[in-house]
Amino acid sequence: MARKAGQLISRGSRTWLVRISLGRDPETGIRKYHNKTIRGSFREAQTYLSGKLQEREIGRLPRAAAISLNQYLDQWLITVAKPRLRPKSYTDYEALLRLHIRPVLGTRPLGAIVQFDIQSIYARMFERGLSARTIEYTNAVLQSAFRQAVRWKMLVDDPCVGVDLPRMKRREMEALSVEECRRFLLAARETEWFALYALALTTGMRPSEYLALKWGDLDWQRGAASVCRTVQHSKGWLAV
Repeated sequence: MARKAGQLISRGSRTWLVRISLGRDPETGIRKYHNKTIRGSFREAQTYLSGKLQEREIGRLPRAAAISLNQYLDQWLITVAKPRLRPKSYTDYEALLRLHIRPVLGTRPLGAIVQFDIQSIYARMFERGLSARTIEYTNAVLQSAFRQAVRWKMLVDDPCVGVDLPRMKRREMEALSVEECRRFLLAARETEWFALYALALTTGMRPSEYLALKWGDLDWQRGAASVCRTVQHSKGWLAV
């Protein structure tokens, strides 16, 4: 008996599981499915199913099912992210995906990932004590990847849309008092890094800025320093 191409399965009051057969994996022979939970009326679920079946006929869903999230992210990082990002940003993108997304969803078909999967990852990250900022940044990276998949017509919609992020807590920035600065410089005077510490403390430069300074950036007459470049740490090396 031929297996149905699409199914609507009731999951409770106004909740439906839409399941669409994507055929068998040519290597493993295992059947693959596109699953989507729809909350609404039967007619809304039927409309979603009909649209997906039409996309299946023109070959959009099979493309997303034939590639895992890991494979897609590898391509996206190299072809899209790396050419337009600074080395530090690219390293951050790769690390966030490697640490938080790939271990859970990496082997899943690209087209099988839904909002609930992503929401669950963020909930676990929050339970582990990771900050709301880290979760928000992870979501921004993942959403950028999924949006590109939509533009490439590998996905119909972005599964990050509709995911709730934890509320960020604003913390007031703390700075050293004048007395604390004086005591710090007094202790630092005994080290070989005193000039660097004094420059950082009195100018407010970031480490990536004052570590990239060259002699030509210093104006001894005016007692000023110009920030012309930054230094970035990448895989054990410092690059200007």
